[in-house]
Amino acid sequence: MASSRRYVYFVLLCMVLPIFQSPFGSAEPISNVHELSIFQDDGLVFNETLSLNGTSNYQLADSSWFLIDLTETDFEDMSVLASGTLTNVMAVEEEKWSWSVELNVTMYNCTCGFLTIEQSSFNPPLIHRELIEKALIVYLGSTNHQPYILPFFPFDHNMESARYLLTNEDLVLQVPLILPASIANDSFVHLEVCSVGMIFCLGEMVSFENYIVVQEGRELSLLFEREHLNLSDGYWKFSITVVDAILHTSNMEYFTILIDQNLPTVSLTCDRSEISPGIILIDEFSEISFSALVADGYSGGNTILTWTLSLPDGSRRALLPTEQVSDNLISLQPMMAGSWSVELLVRDTAGWLVHSSLEFEVYNRVPIIQLELDSFVITEGSKVTLVKGEIWELNGSKSFDTGNDYSNLIYTWYVNGNTFLTGKNTLESSDFPGTGTYDLRLVVEDNDGAKSELSFEVLISEAASTESSNANTMFVSVFILLVFLFIAGYLVRTSRRRTNQTTVPKWTAKISSEELTASEEYEQ
Repeated sequence: MASSRRYVYFVLLCMVLPIFQSPFGSAEPISNVHELSIFQDDGLVFNETLSLNGTSNYQLADSSWFLIDLTETDFEDMSVLASGTLTNVMAVEEEKWSWSVELNVTMYNCTCGFLTIEQSSFNPPLIHRELIEKALIVYLGSTNHQPYILPFFPFDHNMESARYLLTNEDLVLQVPLILPASIANDSFVHLEVCSVGMIFCLGEMVSFENYIVVQEGRELSLLFEREHLNLSDGYWKFSITVVDAILHTSNMEYFTILIDQNLPTVSLTCDRSEISPGIILIDEFSEISFSALVADGYSGGNTILTWTLSLPDGSRRALLPTEQVSDNLISLQPMMAGSWSVELLVRDTAGWLVHSSLEFEVYNRVPIIQLELDSFVITEGSKVTLVKGEIWELNGSKSFDTGNDYSNLIYTWYVNGNTFLTGKNTLESSDFPGTGTYDLRLVVEDNDGAKSELSFEVLISEAASTESSNANTMFVSVFILLVFLFIAGYLVRTSRRRTNQTTVPKWTAKISSEELTASEEYEQ
């Protein structure tokens, strides 16, 4: 039985052990980038046979080589002198191959480029700058050997960083110059310059002579002294050609220098400065904005603005996403009373740093008490008379403060000088079971310790009895009835008197004309 178990364990071990020894567990990751190296350096001279060799990290069965005449000034018109496949290829180790090429070049006299391309066709490729950058510079025959300047920056280099920088120190620029091995080292340099936004010239190129040529062996350098440039801050594009000792002129190459010898100017302003010049004062939770105007003295530059806030408690923090309106504008709503500081760090393209700051004072707003009794607003020193047994409520919930303090207000009620209730914004009739006079004081405090107070007096009296109330009501009713009857009787009596009064007419005797005549005669 034991021997059977050992046999089973042995079989399992034989199955599992290869997994740990497999390439999947131990092999290093293979690079996906195809690389081909050439053992020879640029500038070698070959009179009869061009002999080159090197290694690669990929199979070369589909790769072709091309020999190109670089004396042509137009890339698209460059002559392909010869081409072929890399036939002499041998695997030397895992993921590594060696190759070699031998070519009879007795019929060529040129400054040439040898390059390899991963393609099976012998058709010449579309020649452009990127391919020329990868070519090996060789000199074939004995004539037409010219100095050759390699690109200062690769074709696929980041355009923003494809320039040299001259700030507070002199600039030494290494020229990537290739010279035939048989030519003397003496070289003459010619530069022209123009101002650029980033790429294109803003005017015509003019000759530039404020530089020093430094040549050590076959190495050529240019020295630009900052005090003798006579160029203002900005981007400057240079063209360069080199003439060798036997007056052969090289191809033309270009490079760009960013000259920046001055700090950027930064103006930090606040929208409250116009309202309150001098010290900037705002209420807590009020909105305040800061803007920055940055100038570097030339176009095409790039500045990085970093904002920082210094809080009253001594802490520092970066801006919240909601506080940064743009790179140059921020908007704040300070929620803490005290001294604040807005700090701005500006970094320009050349790396110059400028620090600016503005301080402002945030005042805490005192809570405002609003106390109501059934919609009646109670003010300082008010006297309120209430009846025991009635339902009423003293409501202070309409007291207000800034938005950040409103939800944290603390309500404390004092009755006759003693603390009665804390944490509640209302007092109800049930909180006062007895009658009497009460001196009340409401204190409202925010989270910064600011307080407001309101003092008033409440008189709670006994309710009048029902019998007494009924008797009083009956007495008033009888009195009103008697008065009404008295007035009514008076009015009726007066009306009857006027109706019963009789008017006696006066009778007047009618005298005849005869009697009147007799009377007149008698009198005579």
